[in-house]
Amino acid sequence: MELIATLKFFKITLKHKWFVFQAGLKLRVSFWRLIKHDCSKFLLSEMPYYGKQFYGSANDEKGYIKCWLKHQNRNDHHWEYWIPRSGHYKCNPPYPNNEPIPMPEQCLREMISDWMGAGKAYEGKWPDINNWTWFENNKDKIRLHEETRKLLYKIIDGMRNKNG
Repeated sequence: MELIATLKFFKITLKHKWFVFQAGLKLRVSFWRLIKHDCSKFLLSEMPYYGKQFYGSANDEKGYIKCWLKHQNRNDHHWEYWIPRSGHYKCNPPYPNNEPIPMPEQCLREMISDWMGAGKAYEGKWPDINNWTWFENNKDKIRLHEETRKLLYKIIDGMRNKNG
């Protein structure tokens, strides 16, 4: 049963990667970033847990949470990747522990492509960028450095102007 769940997740992940690729090309994400997007989801330390959580018994919450944390730490297109947690760094300017650091533009563009590709893969339609309900409902939960947040809004506003 869990094998079937894992195979279902494999299939939806391929679909998601394809839609992220399409969105990413429009957002000028590098070809290489789009090819390698979410490849860690195919590792044994991630895929079976996702499969079980979304298409199977969902009875291993601890395993799934560990898997999701690994995914965030392996993939710099997740905003969580950019929040230092160790407190052991000497840099100028110093960043307080647990405060976001600036996210490179390519990572940010891939993140937006990821959100859009997820909408298409999991909901069956591209998000309406002018009325992006998911983004509006989640934007305050997404912890970004101030510079990164400004750039995020600039990119999204640019997408809206192209469509409007």
